[in-house]
Amino acid sequence: MGKQKKMVKLSFCLGLVLVFVFSAVTIYAAGLTAEQVKQRLEKFRGQSLVIVSWGGSFQEAQRKALFEPFAKEFGIKVIEDSPSDQAKIRAMVKTNSVTWDVVDLGSYYPDNLGSLGFLEPIDYSIVDNTDLLPKFAAKYHVGTITYSDILAYRTDVFPEGQAPTSTADFWDIKKFPGRRSMYALPLSNYTFAMVALGYKPDEVYPLTDEKIAQIYKKMDEVKPHVTVWWKAGAQPAQLLVDKEVVMASAWNGRIEKVIREGAPIKIIWNGGALQGDSWCIPKGAPNKELAMLFIAWQSLPEINWRTSKYISYGPINKKSFPKVDPLYKGALPSDFVDVQVPTDFAWWSQYYSRELERWNEWKLK
Repeated sequence: MGKQKKMVKLSFCLGLVLVFVFSAVTIYAAGLTAEQVKQRLEKFRGQSLVIVSWGGSFQEAQRKALFEPFAKEFGIKVIEDSPSDQAKIRAMVKTNSVTWDVVDLGSYYPDNLGSLGFLEPIDYSIVDNTDLLPKFAAKYHVGTITYSDILAYRTDVFPEGQAPTSTADFWDIKKFPGRRSMYALPLSNYTFAMVALGYKPDEVYPLTDEKIAQIYKKMDEVKPHVTVWWKAGAQPAQLLVDKEVVMASAWNGRIEKVIREGAPIKIIWNGGALQGDSWCIPKGAPNKELAMLFIAWQSLPEINWRTSKYISYGPINKKSFPKVDPLYKGALPSDFVDVQVPTDFAWWSQYYSRELERWNEWKLK
């Protein structure tokens, strides 16, 4: 009898090991090769794919780096839309009227959306995630770029020696007076407030109730000086160029573009929020297989670096890193990892809806 129990126990343990091994293989198994992806795409010649992103200089960069080459190589018509909107994805899926095939979202959105049934799971027998940054190869999304929410300011207002050096300086109204702009959503603002409170990058997450209470007290201090809560990525760069504000939080690529065009603006990386964007597929997308193949194609090492040719966002595929144009050396988020706060996508995926509600209530006060 004792021997039987031991055998059953051993079988159970072996079963657990096999389940673990199978799961690991399933998660980390390589998808299609570059040649296989291209072969599979051949059957879609003459068809269309609706791709949605954020507009502005970012989508322009994606168009040059990805959309146009994809359309030309495979004879597939790429129909673009913008801006990305997770609320619209929910509405489309709920009403069975999905018209979007592939959507670019911040990497903290998709896990929550997917767990609620609004996204298709990523098929890693198609998408090769072997060399992708781990946080960007998840159940419902695959990364496309790394970016940072940073502080940008006008150098003609705050010259060298009298300029801010950290996102914490956003709160120093006396030393750095003037109109400010911040993102209309909570994520990066929570990070900046935590930095202003004196937390080190590795102390920010996980965010506890106590920390969040401190964040809102800190946000109360700067709120009267924020004249614009920006929503579209192109807004803060334009606000700074037009001198509507002297300081703004912004996505680094949008600011880098106007700097290269000659605008008197500078980026402060210290205390920035290191983030990224991912591709996802709405549940019931009209062209699900084609969408999955597009994601697989853009994930290839010979493709994934191309967006960095046109805007200073970094690639996701580690084998793409050496291919990045030297022009952007020292201007990519990956060059300043040590002084930024890495975003905890898992935390935000779990609590985003709750924090968005809290944030919106605070903004209305």
